[in-house]
Amino acid sequence: MKPHVALTALMATLIAVTFSHLEWVQADGGHLLMVDGRPLDAEGWLRNQLNSLHRECTDIQVLQADDQRLPLALQALKNFSPPASQSARIAAASARSDWMLLEVEFDDLQPAAVLMQKNGADWVVAERGIWSGQTHPWLAATHIRAYLARQVVSAPADLLACFDPKSSIAPPPQNLAP
Repeated sequence: MKPHVALTALMATLIAVTFSHLEWVQADGGHLLMVDGRPLDAEGWLRNQLNSLHRECTDIQVLQADDQRLPLALQALKNFSPPASQSARIAAASARSDWMLLEVEFDDLQPAAVLMQKNGADWVVAERGIWSGQTHPWLAATHIRAYLARQVVSAPADLLACFDPKSSIAPPPQNLAP
């Protein structure tokens, strides 16, 4: 067999085998890459990568558990929709000036991302500033950022851009391993 014929046959075989394992499907207003029937959020992964390259997080504070603002914010959140919200636990928090973004877990509610705003000496839940639920198989960060940006247009863009879920709000990591 001539070398160029063998190379052409090899390339055609590689392409055919690759495409027999991959499928691009539309679902829930977006697209998923199906790899042997397992969904991967390739668009979300790309948006996360681009966000990581373009965001500016120097003004964002990642709050530690002993931060004096957290007990006040947590109490405001617990009082927001009792009794179910009474079990609220802060999994992660970040802040920028008079704004705070919390990742919260509950005993009987879905995990949530909550935007809070300082009102005098108190922290209050921003109007329409709660995202709750799971996004699987979609990557959570891109959906949550976009949702909160649409709902609370006055929220600092860099606070939302620098949001990377660290709690159970995020779906399990996507990989191709069996």
